[in-house]
Amino acid sequence: MFRSGFLSFTLPLCLCCLPRDSLGVSALSQKSNSSYHELPPPVNLSLTSYNFKTTLTWAYADETSEKTNFTVQFRDYQTAQWQLFPPCSNIALARCDVTKAFNMKLTALNSYYAKVKAVTQFQESQFAFTERFCFKENATIGAPTVEVQVHGQQVILRCIYPVVAKLTTETGLKVNRDFRCNICIWQDGNNELKNCRIRKSRWKLNITQPRVTLCVSARVNSKQWKMKEEWSTQKCFKVQSLNLQETLIVLLAVVAFFLGFVTVSVLWKLLKKELVLPKSLMLIVKAINPYVDMKIEEDVSVVIKYEEVIPVECDHFFEEAARPISNPEITEPLTVDLKYAGKNWSYDRPQTLLNFH
Repeated sequence: MFRSGFLSFTLPLCLCCLPRDSLGVSALSQKSNSSYHELPPPVNLSLTSYNFKTTLTWAYADETSEKTNFTVQFRDYQTAQWQLFPPCSNIALARCDVTKAFNMKLTALNSYYAKVKAVTQFQESQFAFTERFCFKENATIGAPTVEVQVHGQQVILRCIYPVVAKLTTETGLKVNRDFRCNICIWQDGNNELKNCRIRKSRWKLNITQPRVTLCVSARVNSKQWKMKEEWSTQKCFKVQSLNLQETLIVLLAVVAFFLGFVTVSVLWKLLKKELVLPKSLMLIVKAINPYVDMKIEEDVSVVIKYEEVIPVECDHFFEEAARPISNPEITEPLTVDLKYAGKNWSYDRPQTLLNFH
């Protein structure tokens, strides 16, 4: 009894005799262990996907003097197990490309989650979680490009899909295997995207109106993913085809030009060189050009030479030819060929006869 009373009396005295510093260190150690998660977690987490490229972003108000990094983990709805995403472990950026992470067991119906925490050398925050992400509800497919080719009244439209991430689904199929385009075409001035049910990648159509300005726009359509689609920028073009009457006029003009060209070519050959013609064409050629010189052989007419005949005063030449020679010493031309009047061709002049004693 004495011992128990002595212990109860001496124990408070011993506690009072302990140094105050040792008690403070113990309390500080306990406080530091309990405050290891005192960093604030990231805020404003967002998952966006454009053309199957998925990005996780967040915001963080850094109130400490230490360098703050971030670590990202992810999971899908089927496995429900959180996994560390190594490319975004202990990074300094406030964003992470999680495309490869969400490629695991990729299906149109699967859902995905992500979480991120802040980390310093001695502290870390609690995880902040994203909301459920699904490609059908949260992803967007970009606008395609429409290529237009106009050939008269025929117009060919071809849809070029946007470049998407090279991903495959859980079954091994490419994500863009069922892509098609909703192509909408309208006349300029009626800027309304209505009745665009044409689901093709290539569309060929005939325009009945001869001159019209049309506009076209398209968007990607996928029955598997059913994501949000963007319309392409409208592209306008002119169709300037000819109607039936204008086509006949142009055709007749081409035929007339061809016949005229053939006729001119034949006449040019007739005038420039000798050409053997049947007798049936002789009168036609003479009627077109009466100055064509011809000689008639047995069954054909031969064009010899074409010359222009210059009219001359014939009386003057006949008088000189009929005048007698008074002085035999003077040489005078005995004959005058009217065919060469007005010509200066030395090799075609008639020869002068001289009197020799």
